[in-house]
Amino acid sequence: MDQAQLIGYAVTIVITLGSFIAVIQKFTQPINELKIVIQKLNDNIDTLKTDNDTQNKRLDRHENEMEDLRMRVNNIELKMKMYHKE
Repeated sequence: MDQAQLIGYAVTIVITLGSFIAVIQKFTQPINELKIVIQKLNDNIDTLKTDNDTQNKRLDRHENEMEDLRMRVNNIELKMKMYHKE
């Protein structure tokens, strides 16, 4: 009977340890998946920041060009007014 009890205890211990390992894996798997998703989001945010910086540089360059054109038009209008006084 002692040998049967010892085998029963051993089987119970193995089953208990197996269930603990399964529970730990159930908890760690979503955490690992969440870490992967967070890393992907961080990569996407970095890409968006880079794209935004590029767009801002382009807009700044065009803004300067537009300001130059505006100044040229103002100069031309002023000259036209001076030449065509009424």
